[in-house]
Amino acid sequence: MRFLGTQIVSYPLLYQIKQFWPTCHLRVVAQDAVGQHYLSLPWVDAFTQADKLPEVYRAMDGKADLVIALHFASEKYGIAALLKRPKFRLGFKNKRVTDFVWTHSHRKDFSEYMGRANLRLLAAFKDFDPAQAARQCVQALADLEGPASAHAPQIVLMPGGGAGDYKRWPIEHYVALADLLKAALVPQASFCFVMGPDEAEQYRWLQSLGRSDFVYLMTRPLSEIANAVMGAKLVVANDCGPSHLAQFAGVPYVGVFHESNREWFWTRETSVDVLPLDGTNEKIGRAHV
Repeated sequence: MRFLGTQIVSYPLLYQIKQFWPTCHLRVVAQDAVGQHYLSLPWVDAFTQADKLPEVYRAMDGKADLVIALHFASEKYGIAALLKRPKFRLGFKNKRVTDFVWTHSHRKDFSEYMGRANLRLLAAFKDFDPAQAARQCVQALADLEGPASAHAPQIVLMPGGGAGDYKRWPIEHYVALADLLKAALVPQASFCFVMGPDEAEQYRWLQSLGRSDFVYLMTRPLSEIANAVMGAKLVVANDCGPSHLAQFAGVPYVGVFHESNREWFWTRETSVDVLPLDGTNEKIGRAHV
């Protein structure tokens, strides 16, 4: 799914809106054709694709009580909110002309994890615990699959990276890591590989190994991935869309990046980011866990 990570970082916000106002009509407006990312969620009632300012203006319901603008660069959302004048207008302050439009705001900081920043924007209007809301969101998605299996894999590995090979720590390294973890920590561990269409070649290679301790979630719904994440003792992931579910869940998490990117990594006690040893962003294959 295109733009998956960019959309997933908004899921806890949508979840929390429905916790505050269960009967509200929640419409998501986005400039790209990403309706499939949202309409499958139990918290979203409608989706509208709108790119140009007139489209955004028309999509912003004149009867809306509250508008939340997650886009932090374009002025068009601020202009539309100024023209429509809903009672409450939430947006990021980022040295834009329309910063004055927002009745409640959160200052954009590019060193802050985007998923947390989205939650803190809503918290500027109505107080809550962002970390707790994020975990509860993933649990709610997992609950769509029913109770977790008593024999669920203990370690979840996410070797994907739809943006390209520069984001993918090689699949051979993940297998070597699994062997190291079994030998050093958990001899009886099983491993769940979360993969998508772009990892079809890696998937076939993994299957050829005939490993009984490997199971696969290949092109599966996010609810299944959330279910696996909530039962994981450890998640190791490339910078990919599903990795945000692990970060939201607050489980022990290792993120493998081609370069430091705090906007996509939730820094906390349960998480560690790993970068190439030589300090460059040319080859993620040089990173070691």
